[in-house]
Amino acid sequence: MKTYSITDTVTFNIYPGNLGVCVSGGADSALMLYFVLKYSTEPVYVFSVANQEKKLRNTHAAIDVISRCTELTGNYNLIHHIVYVDAQTKQNLFLLPMDFLAANTVSTVYTGVTKNPPRHVTDTFILETLENHERDPDVVRPVKQDDWYMPWTNLDKRDLCDIYNKHNLLDTLFPVTRSCEWINQDWADPGNGHCGKCWWCEERYWGFGNL
Repeated sequence: MKTYSITDTVTFNIYPGNLGVCVSGGADSALMLYFVLKYSTEPVYVFSVANQEKKLRNTHAAIDVISRCTELTGNYNLIHHIVYVDAQTKQNLFLLPMDFLAANTVSTVYTGVTKNPPRHVTDTFILETLENHERDPDVVRPVKQDDWYMPWTNLDKRDLCDIYNKHNLLDTLFPVTRSCEWINQDWADPGNGHCGKCWWCEERYWGFGNL
């Protein structure tokens, strides 16, 4: 394993063997893929879930993210796997990387989950998150569990914004990411943009100061 200091307080590990990276098209997984491609010399397997219920918009963003990360790092040694589903669930989100782990095709899977903003911040959001049990801001979680690596699990979106800024990625990588989870709400369909009102948009705006 090789460890890289990406800020004064945050490190990023590159584990031996072929690596799997879950890429949703959001800012968290995009930053994670960037560092994997920057530091890894082995083949990288990228996993995305195409949500038909949400018109595959996340998949479009994931493809843009992958393209930008390869351009920025000069590393094109990857294969992108996309699973098409009617509606995204936790099970089908991780089914493919689990199969690749079981087959020993990849040694470690990277996921970009972060912790929630402080509770006094999320209390002001229009919607409530359903992910508090995994993203509780008051709980310190291990970054490595078996073959799964979660480098951002104890960081929030403002922490990630600092990393984007330190590595000059706010104007290059961040703009192609998409975090919106709009679906059949009472506000206008944002298309491939951001609705600005769902929980994930509010979190993104809190962390980065813009959408």
